[in-house]
Amino acid sequence: MYGNLSRMLLWVVLLASVTWLTAFDSSKETTRAMWLWQAESIQDGGQDILDYADNHRINHIYLRIDMEQPAEVYQRFILRAHENGIKVDALGGHPKWAAEGGEVPLLRFANWVVDFNRESGENEKFSGIHLDIEPYVLGDWEIDSDEVTRTYLANIEKFLSVIEQEPSLNSAIDLPFWYDHYYDPDSQEPLIQWFMGRFDQIALMAYRDKAGGVGGIVEVVREEMEWSNNYPAKIIVGVNAKPMPGEEFTTFAGKTKEKMEQVLQEVTAFYAGYSRFAGVAIHDYVYWSQMTQDTVNPEPTPEPEPTPNPEPELPADSIRGTYIWKAEQVINESERVLEFLQEKKVNFLYVRLDLDQPYSLYRNFVGQAASMGIEVHAMGGHPSWGLEENRSRLMRLINYVKQYNLRAAEEEKFHGIHLDIEPYTNSEWDNNRERVLKEWASNMEYFARETKKDSDLKTSADLAVWLDRHELPGKGMSVSEWMIRTLDHISLMAFRDTAEGSNGIAAVVAQEMEIADQLGKPLLISVEMKESHEGNHITFYEEGEAYMESELAKLPDLLAKYNAYQGYLIHSYDYWINAKP
Repeated sequence: MYGNLSRMLLWVVLLASVTWLTAFDSSKETTRAMWLWQAESIQDGGQDILDYADNHRINHIYLRIDMEQPAEVYQRFILRAHENGIKVDALGGHPKWAAEGGEVPLLRFANWVVDFNRESGENEKFSGIHLDIEPYVLGDWEIDSDEVTRTYLANIEKFLSVIEQEPSLNSAIDLPFWYDHYYDPDSQEPLIQWFMGRFDQIALMAYRDKAGGVGGIVEVVREEMEWSNNYPAKIIVGVNAKPMPGEEFTTFAGKTKEKMEQVLQEVTAFYAGYSRFAGVAIHDYVYWSQMTQDTVNPEPTPEPEPTPNPEPELPADSIRGTYIWKAEQVINESERVLEFLQEKKVNFLYVRLDLDQPYSLYRNFVGQAASMGIEVHAMGGHPSWGLEENRSRLMRLINYVKQYNLRAAEEEKFHGIHLDIEPYTNSEWDNNRERVLKEWASNMEYFARETKKDSDLKTSADLAVWLDRHELPGKGMSVSEWMIRTLDHISLMAFRDTAEGSNGIAAVVAQEMEIADQLGKPLLISVEMKESHEGNHITFYEEGEAYMESELAKLPDLLAKYNAYQGYLIHSYDYWINAKP
């Protein structure tokens, strides 16, 4: 509570300082820019755009160039903009400009702008040439990002050699903030630093909808701002107003202009003292102009005080964990998630990863969780992963987590990789069970071996308690025993709603506990909060959280004779946070 209050006070002070900084630091010109992708919108002179820019204190426009338009169209617009104190950059780019052969359109664009400036009057010239390339949307990026990067940087070097011939042009480029975790494959220099050393200006696409907190703009560009002190490039922090369905946390679309302005002021206040921080930019004119404005400013309705649930009494070092299945929750709802985990005294977490997201999106969450004493394991899985034909999916997860850990600070690293495969839900289970069991075991053996190569990552998996009744073909032991032997730990899905009794949690895990004791391996117990159609005895959904806590509190005594028992997990965050009291 006190930490939240301190952060609130900090932001109030920072916000208040914006006015002071603006009033007294006249020596430092602050950029306030916007992207204008619609080249055709200036054919009539673009007066409406310039009026909008003037009304919203814009002093720099990144204007996309259509090289088929007459030069006079741009000269007329730039001249009017100059009269209003607005600079104009020539904007261009396409992901394919990073690929082999992409240097042809890239250099055509560069030469067009160089020739334009040489043939234009002093007040009709572009102030800079601005690139937006984004090679990570190319299909080849997923296959071999190093090779794409190598070609991309080579093309950029050719581009820079062209525009260096025209001293009237500054060089600028849009870059995602998460490039700090991608590298020049030859020099191993972080990509952000590579560009900082070569361009006059970097527009960091810090596409988030808040300034402070975990995953906020201030946090995601902090590393770049620290680096920038050692490079000549000026840094512009860009925000997004374009609708992004499913990724609402990356945009101010659906929010008011006032909300966005407040965030921009907070970011400006925070980074005003950094020598290379040059201002902010909004993407883009069309989407920004479509945003609504506050018409009234109602007093916020106070949130009701939450009704406390019984606090668990746990033995020292006992695990109390949960699962998070939606990767987007740790990315765009991290504060809410972490507050819930702290309230519930969670100290162990399985988090499913979206492998299409950059590594940097998970760093803040994992680091913040670690500071709260929560151990985080990366999670993945699907019934199809039990078949050898899908082994590549396992490898992709392993490689992703290893690469993430190589780029993460010590406190931001995942402790292990957890699988939830459950191949018995696959239709092949009934058609050819022996084949499924063999291939599942083979994949798990592969998972354990590959994960351990050059890493200290722990391996684990979910396991149904009834698998102790199935022998693994060719191994001379049950599936349960083989899995316990092979992995660092197992989470037993003991989906029952009572701790005691012949069909209670303690009873259904007894055989696995004995095996694990003999092998010196730890076991965790998972319980269910999701509504189940298999019977009310499977889940705590009907009884609610208070009853679940009372049953879980019995487990340490009921399982005291087993050294293997290390604690329990509640499945899952989504169901727990919405559970009955």
